[in-house]
Amino acid sequence: MLITLRKNSLSPATALALVMAISLAAGCQATKPAPAASTPSPSIQLQPYTASDQSASAGVPSGWQVTSGQQTVIAMTGPGGVTLTLGNTFVAQNGPFQLGKKGANGADLAMPYTDSLAQKLTMILQQGAALAGKPTPPLTINSTTPIQLPASVGQCARFVASFTGPQGPMKLMAVLCSLAPNPGGQYKNITLVAQAPEAVADQAAPTAQAVFQSYRIPSAFLQQKLAPVSASAASGGAPTAASLAAGAADLREAQQIVHSTNVAAAAATNSSNCFDLSVLRGTPTALLPRSCGGLAP
Repeated sequence: MLITLRKNSLSPATALALVMAISLAAGCQATKPAPAASTPSPSIQLQPYTASDQSASAGVPSGWQVTSGQQTVIAMTGPGGVTLTLGNTFVAQNGPFQLGKKGANGADLAMPYTDSLAQKLTMILQQGAALAGKPTPPLTINSTTPIQLPASVGQCARFVASFTGPQGPMKLMAVLCSLAPNPGGQYKNITLVAQAPEAVADQAAPTAQAVFQSYRIPSAFLQQKLAPVSASAASGGAPTAASLAAGAADLREAQQIVHSTNVAAAAATNSSNCFDLSVLRGTPTALLPRSCGGLAP
């Protein structure tokens, strides 16, 4: 039920497995607060895996197999039909949802930015199924747990859901983060997904949660992943403050350019830090720094 991704495109079938994968781990964390640190249970042994382009890493449980790893996305499968995918990004165009049609300017889909995260998750799954030429199974969202993030970054939540697929009744747990839109109305949606047949879901949930907690994205890649769809002043390909200042009309303008660039860079660093702490590490709100909406100094 996933849609193809720009730059790290996947087949519709693979995309579907990835989106569903996030749900299992998210549901596990929704029923019980995630620990501040990402240390998995001692009984769950994970082997370290790093994507070939060094863009992300995660632990792989015994008996599981990594099926892809590049551009911050890691996908793997486990026994009993369990699938898990970390870090898929879907670009949406703010506008009415049209099943099976992509959004303007190369967006993966169109959907209203003001819709709830639960509605967005449902639309992403429906779009993936439509693009894969598959029927859209009804999705029942059983619980939604917001994740603390600064409003300037976007909104995130964990979901537990269920649906009936070709394999029969399935359990789905997911994390969905919908980031702030650019001036053109395009915005990124980042998912962590896990899915499993209902018969093995309870058994697989702790393992999926441990994998989720082990997921890491290096700072440079994370800042790029969280940047607006259009190039930003803080992105890696943007001109440096020094080069911009050199072409400034006068010293005051140059100082303003340097200041603006430094502010943008600091904001990007804080956004990636908050995303890492809240979404990837599951840090409780009380332990988050104030810059991330928490209570800690």
